[in-house]
Amino acid sequence: MLMPGVVVAELGSSAVLLDTSSPTAAYLSPTALGWLQGRPPVAEHRDQHAHCFTQWRSAGLVASDGTPNPLVGHDDLAVRAAECATLGRHPVLVVAMSDACGFCTQLTADLAANSRCLTGLDASVLLVDADGTRQLGRPLAESTHQSLTRLGREAAPRGTPTAVLLAPGRPATILTGFAEVSHALITLSGADPRATTVEAPTSCSVKIAAQPVDAVLTARVSGTYGTRDAHGAHGTRLGIAVRGHEARRIVEDVTGGVREDGYTPVTLTVERPDTFYLLFRGGELLTRARTAADLRQALDAVLTGYAHYGSVKPGEIPLLCGAAVRDDEHAVLFPRTWMSDLVKRSRQLERTGWRLRPEPYTVLRPASNTPTLHLPDPDRPGQPGPAVTAVLTQTPESGGPPTRPRLLASLVNWIARPAATDAVHTLAASLHHLPVHVGIWEEALAHLTGAADATAGKRGK
Repeated sequence: MLMPGVVVAELGSSAVLLDTSSPTAAYLSPTALGWLQGRPPVAEHRDQHAHCFTQWRSAGLVASDGTPNPLVGHDDLAVRAAECATLGRHPVLVVAMSDACGFCTQLTADLAANSRCLTGLDASVLLVDADGTRQLGRPLAESTHQSLTRLGREAAPRGTPTAVLLAPGRPATILTGFAEVSHALITLSGADPRATTVEAPTSCSVKIAAQPVDAVLTARVSGTYGTRDAHGAHGTRLGIAVRGHEARRIVEDVTGGVREDGYTPVTLTVERPDTFYLLFRGGELLTRARTAADLRQALDAVLTGYAHYGSVKPGEIPLLCGAAVRDDEHAVLFPRTWMSDLVKRSRQLERTGWRLRPEPYTVLRPASNTPTLHLPDPDRPGQPGPAVTAVLTQTPESGGPPTRPRLLASLVNWIARPAATDAVHTLAASLHHLPVHVGIWEEALAHLTGAADATAGKRGK
């Protein structure tokens, strides 16, 4: 009944239904858990039972009763794409775009940041929206341009960005979503999409990316940052956009001076708009450094964090959350959506003994024979670092007062995908023993700094 890669992690009498390959999860109440395990619903719960299974199927968590129907319009688009497959004498990527699509805005920003790479692209890229068509790379004949523009408009109803990749001697390929389109652009530029970081944009990252950049630099991370792996490979490619000469100089110094190296989506952004150096991951502010040395230290920690995530060891659990560490070696976890606000108040936190970790992933390891989770100790590789003693999380926007099982289910969903099944179960078991405080980021700040009483963060029930 469960789709491949979907697991059920128990949280006492309830559970969380989680996809280990994509960020999809659902909370299972004791009643819903029984239904998933095959217990028939009582008469008054039949409508709820049907609703739950409909939702789980639509999210790709449980299998449908029969063979899934193909996507509406997929066959028609495939036929039109096949008809256009012979129009170009070189590869052509036709992308359906929309001004109202945040993913398209991010894609446009990445294309602008990679303009130097695209100038010599041995392919054509057509960006088709309601206002017209923009062409990048190699020119096309006018008749071909018009036919492929119509193809792009026919692809738009499937969602944006949707693309059709045409290459001589190959069947046309339909690509859906920001990641697939980005991977196609990386491949067309001659780089390796499997070794390139592509992170989904958010509304905040789109705002950061919308401003022009001076260059996008390519960092390579593998194992320990700055080294090659056992096969001599340079490691994963990661795009860093820079604004300003000084920011560029520092990034080149830290990354070894690697500049444009094929199409590289922007993951990190470095700039100095005023007195601070700012380091963003998407739209998330990771550090606000006062000196170039502080920026170098933070950037090196972030790149090392990506390298660590790329070679996670058995037993380690990478989470998409932030971490604050206290001088007495205690740590708390918090939602990444709070990172920017807390970074802006890092001096206030430091005065009370708290330091924010800038790493892009919070990698945890359970202690031997205990449910306690530890952060790694950068000064003592292989040794347990600060122990996680609490989780601070945001107040749910709807659904009434949160119950503790629901909170724990949402915290398990912080695990980074792809995730190992054992890691999901270990995380669920370890979180079961941690206190969880619920509130907004201002209340979390007051709770950490002692600026308010304990009512600033209420423990989840």
